[in-house]
Amino acid sequence: MSSPLLLPLKLLLIGIDLAITIVTFGWVKPLLALFQTTPLRSVPVSDDEPYRRAAPGRVNNLMTKPENGASTLYEMAAYSFEQFASNPCMKTREFKGMKSIKPPVKIFSEETTSLSYAEVGQKAYKFGAALRQEGLVPAPEVATLDAISTPCSLAIFENTCSEWMISALGAFSQSIVVTTIYATLGMDAVVSAVQDGVISAIVCNKKDVTKLLSKSGDMATLKTIIYTNDLVAKGDDMDFGPVPKGVKVVSFDEFCEFGDVNTLQLRTWK
Repeated sequence: MSSPLLLPLKLLLIGIDLAITIVTFGWVKPLLALFQTTPLRSVPVSDDEPYRRAAPGRVNNLMTKPENGASTLYEMAAYSFEQFASNPCMKTREFKGMKSIKPPVKIFSEETTSLSYAEVGQKAYKFGAALRQEGLVPAPEVATLDAISTPCSLAIFENTCSEWMISALGAFSQSIVVTTIYATLGMDAVVSAVQDGVISAIVCNKKDVTKLLSKSGDMATLKTIIYTNDLVAKGDDMDFGPVPKGVKVVSFDEFCEFGDVNTLQLRTWK
């Protein structure tokens, strides 16, 4: 049984502890509130909850183009290559192979290789120059529903990877159309895309080169197959077999090295 004197003593101790807390830490919250910035909020578009936009300064004045004045994807990329030249842009881990469990698991290195914005830009420009050297031409300035009659389109039949983006940026730098073909689609879809787009060059995975070559007879316009090594382990050699006359098979890195940017007039973002 506790003594009647203990209750007042406990209350006194609680009061002292509370006073100490207020004196030592009670000022923290007001100080944080003083320096805290107003968080960015969004508001519904025309009272439609599924669609929202940033509220500050944009409610009745939506931007029609980036603040730097860029009006095309190429100009937006070129701006980044110049403004953030030394900053890391793309990082990749080396693919080591598959772990034999069910389901199989991809194994990657712990280290990453990095490309700066300037390096990505240079590689994209060289890729674009190589496309021009392979006979691809800029698309017409005015788009129509007429059938394509010139080799102005690059096909990309690959999963998302650094080579995918560099290929697209390189094509954009030369006003070349990018035709994307989902890597999960079958070869019939690839053949149809190449035929309809009068496509002379395609970017694909190294594992798909043999499949493309087997269908080359149905793709008369296809002259250049550029393969990536995405998810292909070092030492995983693949025999492409006989390459039909008039068709070139080249790795992505080698293709970029072919590009001579000195022969092109590259516009800056300004």
